[in-house]
Amino acid sequence: MMFPRSRAKSDKRSRSFGQLLLAYSLVLTITLLALGYGLFYVVFSQLSMVQSQTSRYLVIVQLANHLSAGRAALARLVLESDTEDKTIRALSDFNAAETRARVALKQLETSHEEDASQYFLQRGIENGLDFIASQRTLLMDAIPLDPAGYSRYYTIDTTYRYLIDYVYVQLLTNAVSKNAAAVDETQSFVTMIRQLAIFLVLLVSVLYTVAIILIVRSLVHPVHEMVETASEITKGNLDTPDLSIAGPSEIRFLEESMNSMKASLKERITALDENAKLEKTIHQQELQQIRTKRELERARLLTLQAQINPHFLFNAMNTISRTALLGEMDSTTALISDLSNIFRYILDQRTTVPLFEELEFISKYLRIQKARFGERLTFELSCPEEIRQTLIPPLIIQPFVENAIIHGLEPKEDGGHVAVRLTQNKRKITIEVEDSGVGIDESKMVLPESPDQAPSHNHIGMSNVMERIKLYYGSKASMTIMRRFPIGTIVQLVLPIRKQDMMWS
Repeated sequence: MMFPRSRAKSDKRSRSFGQLLLAYSLVLTITLLALGYGLFYVVFSQLSMVQSQTSRYLVIVQLANHLSAGRAALARLVLESDTEDKTIRALSDFNAAETRARVALKQLETSHEEDASQYFLQRGIENGLDFIASQRTLLMDAIPLDPAGYSRYYTIDTTYRYLIDYVYVQLLTNAVSKNAAAVDETQSFVTMIRQLAIFLVLLVSVLYTVAIILIVRSLVHPVHEMVETASEITKGNLDTPDLSIAGPSEIRFLEESMNSMKASLKERITALDENAKLEKTIHQQELQQIRTKRELERARLLTLQAQINPHFLFNAMNTISRTALLGEMDSTTALISDLSNIFRYILDQRTTVPLFEELEFISKYLRIQKARFGERLTFELSCPEEIRQTLIPPLIIQPFVENAIIHGLEPKEDGGHVAVRLTQNKRKITIEVEDSGVGIDESKMVLPESPDQAPSHNHIGMSNVMERIKLYYGSKASMTIMRRFPIGTIVQLVLPIRKQDMMWS
């Protein structure tokens, strides 16, 4: 079957549902990252400034502590060093405290242009440390102390006390007063950033909700149209207007496939009607030729009907519509993709396909049925790796799987299990379709000789499969229908493995 040329053009212009979701997710993620980066950058810059101010306060406190430690070490050196060991330890502590105090003062260093008051405060402390350093040498030379030495010690101690008070009262107070305005600005800025963040979160949430609604609406509307068209086709009404081609590429493919299928069915039915009229007016030999052609067309139509059950299409569309309305976008995308692939496979004109492609087709068919039946349906597929490349006629397993679900499991309230198992025995492939359904009547276990004699749609499908495999394999292929113990049905199909069917030969 040929598709309209517009399909190639529309596929180029349209994007798949997955691509639209990916693009939307990327835009949303990039937007959130950009907003988050901007907010975090501003907040962390403010935190860095606060941290810098806090670190400066900490260094001032450490400077005062080092001065106190130096004062205490000096007291031990002068008043408590009655042994050489105590003298050495006290002198070491004194020198260490002085060094740490100068390092801390260096960390607080400020230029005159930057802050004149802070600069003079630091210079005053530095001068005090220089005075202590100059007096320390004279004090050490006078140990043990005489009255003049004690006077020098108390002068140094008074200088230490003055410097400690100077650091706490002057230096720390100046730093706090200088940063008070900056702290107020930071608090105001943080409040503004918090309000902006709340606004942005609400804005992104609204945009996200609107985008989701638009995406779901763009998906649900065309699916509803396809459900209505499928319902009309099942009623035999082929004069319904063609579906408009719109939406993601998967939806476009389904719409074009449904339009093409409807047109093909209408053309074939029209051809059958015209052939019936010609039978009354032409010669017997020509009539026989036309009858033969009509039977071929009818066989092709019956094969198409067996492969594309309108009820399956109608139910699949209803399932997709339901998942879309429930907001299950991932499940909806997967179902649409599976249904698109089923159409592609069915509408392919190949006479043989690798066995693994047939099994992939069966798997997609079962996944769609699983979405419809839910927990009522379980299934399994098994196939040895060594026969997966074997060529077989296409669409010879699906009718049995469909019969197992529709006529075996659907009548059961609790559903059941369908198993498709393939085994190899020497030069033969055995295909078994087993279900735990309601079973099969003994009268239905005998297949009709031709599709014309089939009493129901399921017999049409099975007799068509048997007719095609006999044409392809001759008398070497066979099919058996058996009862499954304690309940259910097993359909067994035995196919020979011919040399021309082995892709690896």
